Amino acid sequence: MAELIDGGKIAHSIDAAVKKGIQEIYSAKGVRPKLVSIMVGQRGDAAIYVNMQKKAAEESGIEFDLRKFEPEVDPREIYEEIDRLNMDRSVTAIIVQKPLPENLSHDSVVARIRPEKDAEGIHPYNLGRILRKDADIVPCTPGAVMKILSEKNVDLYGKEVVIVGHSAIVGKPLSLMLLNEMATTTVCHLGTSQKGDLPGHTRRADILIVAVGRPEMVNGDWVAEGAVVIDIGINRVGNKIVGDVKFSEVEKKASLITPVPGGVGPVTVSILMRNVFRAYRGQNVKL
Repeated sequence: MAELIDGGKIAHSIDAAVKKGIQEIYSAKGVRPKLVSIMVGQRGDAAIYVNMQKKAAEESGIEFDLRKFEPEVDPREIYEEIDRLNMDRSVTAIIVQKPLPENLSHDSVVARIRPEKDAEGIHPYNLGRILRKDADIVPCTPGAVMKILSEKNVDLYGKEVVIVGHSAIVGKPLSLMLLNEMATTTVCHLGTSQKGDLPGHTRRADILIVAVGRPEMVNGDWVAEGAVVIDIGINRVGNKIVGDVKFSEVEKKASLITPVPGGVGPVTVSILMRNVFRAYRGQNVKL
């Protein structure tokens, strides 16, 4: 039976370190970090995430400001707002909530943010720094996975790591972060599945990471005995929240597993706060 990974406990340790770091810089500089969240429209799931950000920010000593726009907003208004925030020295970091209306490209909006104010670590410049192994601000979910593996003392050197899902903000950057730690990394995607090869790959994994958004897609037969399983998926099925892994089956074979909810999710929010702190440190401290 697998040991459950307590994401809340790991998140708490990140939050404590962030809060301490902010207090030290504030004592010296008298300036607090400020996170500005941009939300277009009124999607319920986006609003829930914004509330989580606000709560986490306030608990860490970070000012939080929400800028809301109607779905019909002219894209130029969003770009102009980002330009103002980029120039505002009181603003430490900026995050843009998904989804955006069809007339707004998320990639284009994020690229408008100055890299040093990119709270999510997904500006092209910050993503490129992962390749060079010198990224300070990293994508939140990949950062959460790496922190979980580190906290649980999971040895990555030469290990077979399989990522199911190759999104630009999770699977792809995570694969580079794992390669930087000398893991033997395989990324599976729709093409892998359509070729019928997906279970063959997942069964070889010492460490299996799943991020596809399909409820309980990975069953116990797909997982090697003793594997470490990181489930990034969050799916609503009826009144339940489940992951991409069929937990009841996989926990019997894995050595370590993240539950859903309570696994990767809390750590992801804390990594966002860590990114804000690192942006704040970079803007206020000569390193």
